[in-house]
Amino acid sequence: MKVIGIIIDNLTLKGGTERAVINLCNGLLNLYENSYQIKIISLFSSPSELTFFNVNPKVEIIHLAIKANNNFIYKPLWYYHLIQKVKKTFQDNNFNIVIGTTYVHNILLPLISSNKKTKLIGCEHEVYNYPSKLIRFFRKISYKKLNNLVVLNETEKKHYSSIKQVCIIPNSLTISNSSTSNLENKNIIAVGRLTEHKGFDLLIRAMVDVVKKHPDWVLNIYGDGEDKKSLIDLIINNKLEKNIFLKGNAKNINDFYLDSSIFVLSSRWESFGLVIIEAMNAGLPIIAFNCVGPKTLIKDGENGFLVPKYNLNLFSDKICHLIENNNIKIDMAKKAHIYSKQFEENKIIPLWHKLLQHI
Repeated sequence: MKVIGIIIDNLTLKGGTERAVINLCNGLLNLYENSYQIKIISLFSSPSELTFFNVNPKVEIIHLAIKANNNFIYKPLWYYHLIQKVKKTFQDNNFNIVIGTTYVHNILLPLISSNKKTKLIGCEHEVYNYPSKLIRFFRKISYKKLNNLVVLNETEKKHYSSIKQVCIIPNSLTISNSSTSNLENKNIIAVGRLTEHKGFDLLIRAMVDVVKKHPDWVLNIYGDGEDKKSLIDLIINNKLEKNIFLKGNAKNINDFYLDSSIFVLSSRWESFGLVIIEAMNAGLPIIAFNCVGPKTLIKDGENGFLVPKYNLNLFSDKICHLIENNNIKIDMAKKAHIYSKQFEENKIIPLWHKLLQHI
């Protein structure tokens, strides 16, 4: 049995990385229960905090309760203490394999791990150019010391051509829907943290023209975040209070996919888009801006529409096109559901198992 350590900033948050990590742990124990002992090292959470997503009870969560520090002067000292605390956790647990889940973890892994027998795997959930130039410089040096790097798609893999061991493993679904949305409800759904990254300000502006043509349709946005107040103000300023609703976080998000007829993703950048394959699996056609993640998942005109980034008029037009053409919406939804099946747990988790067994 291999002892696996997975580092994450804060497992109790409600974002895509947290969900992807929990999906991986649950999937490995569902399919290969006797092969792994899994421990998640959550850097910034405390034992009193609960996870939003359900974790297999056999997964041990180690809360390090490190306090965040944004003071530039004391940052080097803070990183030193962080490294020492994580290093002690490594020594106490004798991991066979450690997996990092952000570029910061991945850069630090070779510095933290003193046991040469411990294999190091970095996971890249961000688009290549997102970090600063300084971070990219350190990343280029440090990643060569990892035993393997896991990326989400072919586009990202090409950026790491100087690294020998790079493999593509997409995120996996946790639910496989046998039944799908009936596409009869006049609901549009979007899911994500309320931050600039997710572009909900763009989506709200795009909805102005949609509501003018189809005032009986509504947009439900599921998620929470620091931009909530500004988004509420934007909704009010555009007189969309009766058509756009910020619904907060939802554990049973699949129920709301099934209650909707169109899924929209307005992210300014996205390396994958777990919510895209979730919505596809619920039988929804997708409309998204054309950035790295969506363009690897959406076949334009088949299972959804890709819109040039920030073209709000075209984004509105595509939503209206699906509203007004039910046959096209139904056909896209069927193709989306079929396409999503390649991301089911029993197809993705074996890729991880193969990597973990042979690294």
